[in-house]
Amino acid sequence: MGKKDHSDSVFERIFYPSIIAFLPFAALIALLWYGQKKRQASTKNPFTSYLLRPPGESLRIRLEELEEKFNDHMLTLFICSIMIGIGAWIFFENLVGGVAVILMGVTVFAYFSKALVKNLDSRRNHYLGFLGERAVGEELNQLLAHGWSVFHDVQFSENPSAKPFNVDHVVVGTGGIFAIETKTRRKQVMKSQAGPHNEVIFDGEVLHYPWGPESYGLQDARRRSEHLSKWLSTMLKTPCAVAPILALPGWYVKRIAPSDLCVVSGREICSVFRNEHTKNVVDRKTLYAISALLDQKCRDVGIN
Repeated sequence: MGKKDHSDSVFERIFYPSIIAFLPFAALIALLWYGQKKRQASTKNPFTSYLLRPPGESLRIRLEELEEKFNDHMLTLFICSIMIGIGAWIFFENLVGGVAVILMGVTVFAYFSKALVKNLDSRRNHYLGFLGERAVGEELNQLLAHGWSVFHDVQFSENPSAKPFNVDHVVVGTGGIFAIETKTRRKQVMKSQAGPHNEVIFDGEVLHYPWGPESYGLQDARRRSEHLSKWLSTMLKTPCAVAPILALPGWYVKRIAPSDLCVVSGREICSVFRNEHTKNVVDRKTLYAISALLDQKCRDVGIN
């Protein structure tokens, strides 16, 4: 009877103060939720149509999702830290109960710590890709003044069995249709190696970075341009050839062999189109139809 009373006493000294400590936090969450619902019910957006997708929109959305996960992980780790502290307190009163609470807290803490590290790495990589697409998008937007149409982050999810993907940038004009894939790679500090550390050599088949050969991005550029070509051809009932381009922002690209794939740096992307507008590859009627299709596909950004 004495042991039971003692256990009840320990439980009451820990459980009820813990509940009281969390009440202000729960009240704050409820208040924020209520305020958000009230604002949504009493106001609405002034916009009557959707906006075009800007460069890197998919990555921006993914970054927001990762930010939410990061906040969830941090909150969970905070709660686990409190649980471990409570377990240490219980330990001096009840050895078995204290150890059980501590082990539970440490296990959950370790799991979400690993998830947090993975989240931070993913955010870092996605943010780099986002900046790369923004940089290339800024360069491509200059083509608008020269009669080209430019679309960013063109989404494709028509095939239920395939993973959704996007074409980073599409440029359309009388000089042709171009699909640009952007791949942003970090530069490594390689003090011991001779030669330029910011140069990529493209031999027509492989990209040679300072640390060695890679093919990262080459197949994506080809496959996505092929998919865009098939989609446009099917929708318009007329052949629509799409030229693939791989942009590597932040790198100097040296081309030493011809290839079906154009590989360029972010800064020189506009030079690809310098003389293309003088060609009549796409007739005006087809050009307007292609631009209308892409505009409809990319115009899905709303502000809530």
